[in-house]
This record gives sequence, C-alpha cells and structure tokens, in this order.
Amino acid sequence: MNSKGAPMPVTEHLAGQWREWRHKHVSDLTRPYGWTALVAQYWLHEGASGVELELLTGAWSVEDGRVIYTPPAEGPTLSVDGEYPTGPVEIVTGRNQTYGHGASAPVYFGECEVETVPRTNDAGERIFGVRVRDPRVSVRAEQIGLTAFDYDPDWRIPAAFTPAERDDVEQETVERGVRETTSRIGTLRFEHGGKTYEIVLIGKDAGDRVQPVAHIRDLTSGPVTYGAGRVIELEFSEDGEGRIDWIDFNYAVALPCAVTNFVTCPLPPRQNHLDFEVLAGEKRPEHDVARVLTYEAPAG
Repeated sequence: MNSKGAPMPVTEHLAGQWREWRHKHVSDLTRPYGWTALVAQYWLHEGASGVELELLTGAWSVEDGRVIYTPPAEGPTLSVDGEYPTGPVEIVTGRNQTYGHGASAPVYFGECEVETVPRTNDAGERIFGVRVRDPRVSVRAEQIGLTAFDYDPDWRIPAAFTPAERDDVEQETVERGVRETTSRIGTLRFEHGGKTYEIVLIGKDAGDRVQPVAHIRDLTSGPVTYGAGRVIELEFSEDGEGRIDWIDFNYAVALPCAVTNFVTCPLPPRQNHLDFEVLAGEKRPEHDVARVLTYEAPAG
C-alpha cells in the first residue's frame, strides 16, 4: 500500500501498463522527427551576424536574444509556420516536433526540420543551438540495440515528495562548455536495502503542468546502462494534493544523448548518484554514439 493506504496494483496490471508505455517511448524516440533523426547542431552567440550554416540556407544572426533567419535572395529557403519568408524572421526557440513549445512554429528546410534551443555557456553567456532533423536517417530501435530489463514489481518503491521553491540551475551537460537550465522542485525520499535515500527532483514544463523527473546515476551506469544516467518521469497523486507516492525504476530511460550526438543532455545532480545497482529500466544501447563536441567557446 502507499502512504494513503491504496493497494498496489497486481503485477499483471503493472507489467501490462509498462509494456504499452515502453512501446510508445521507443516509437517516439525513433519517429521521423524524433531524437534519432538529428544530423546537426550549430551554435550562435549574442551579436552573431550573417552566419552561414552548412546544412541550411540563408544567413543567421542573434539580436537581443532572438534568433533571426534572413532568406537568400534566390534559391531554396526555409518554410516558417507554413510560409516562405520574404525578409528576416525570428526562429522562436523551442522543440517543435519533439515536445512542442507555446510560441514556436514548425520550421522546415526541404524534408528536414529546423529548431532553435536556448542554452548558456560556462561563462554564463546566453547561446543558441540550431538543430537539424532529417527523417531520412531516423533509425529503428533494433538498429540502435535498445532494450530493457523485464518488468519487476520489486523496483516500484514507495516514496515521499517534499516540495521546495523552484530553483533554476545551469547544469553541466554532455556537451563540454554548454549548460542547460534544469528546474529543481523538491526532493524525493525512498528506502532501498534498509537505507533511506533522498534525491533531487527536476520539474519539466509540459504545457500547462509540471512533469516531475528523477535524473539518477547508479552502479550500473556505464557497463550496463547509459553512462550519463537515466531519467524517470514520476506522477503526482490524482487527488490534487501534490504527493508522489511511488518511484518506479522500471520506467528509467536513457537520455537522448545515448542515441544521438546532437543534443546537450544535462548531467545528473551529484546527490542523485545512487550507491546500488538499479537492475531495472532501459539498458545501455548496444551501439554507442561516437561523441563529437559541436560547441567551441569564443577565443579570449
């Protein structure tokens, strides 16, 4: 039972729900404009002007924190929100096909999708990534070698959430020199092996709600599961009281950087490094991604 006395569903129910979720997760990952379709990631700094990007057209600049695209005088151009721009136009930051963003609009160049994302560098300066997704190179799960442990109800563990004032942290990422804002919303306490653990939770904005996420590393990270850690999306209680009653490690998945080079996955908080093996959830992809850094800090 959880802290309110509700019975834990039987294993058949839990495993069935997990299989459906797992299928959708892998399908989203490998869809035409999913994470496996990324082919490029470029970087722009404030004040950049007239920058040409290898796989794209036109000129790119950053003005007052806005990414501006200027189409070429002739030849192929971007499609921005269903139209070909005739002059400079802002490419609003936000993942379009992947998560969506309240103000962003669909941007394409031929078959490829284009998006911009805000980040900071180690000097605290605002920088902007320009990413390109090509559906012609998106791969299937079996090509990645993406598998998971079978569902094990023993890894669905009672937990208790302690909320805290939202704290935005510029977290280091797998892309050296680039930081990503992660919003810490509280801590989650649970017990394992006779020991109490307390980890930091991150709040991911998801439309009109906040999705609580646990980003962990454990003793399987590297040899068995993805080395940069895994994330587990958690659920607030349905009664609206803001509780989190369980952490289900069967739902642990690798970050997108496990399947593509062109992302900036944050590293897990130091306090979320667990001193035991989590033999549940997604395993390390069979085929490693050769990580090549895409960001270079300005000289001086």
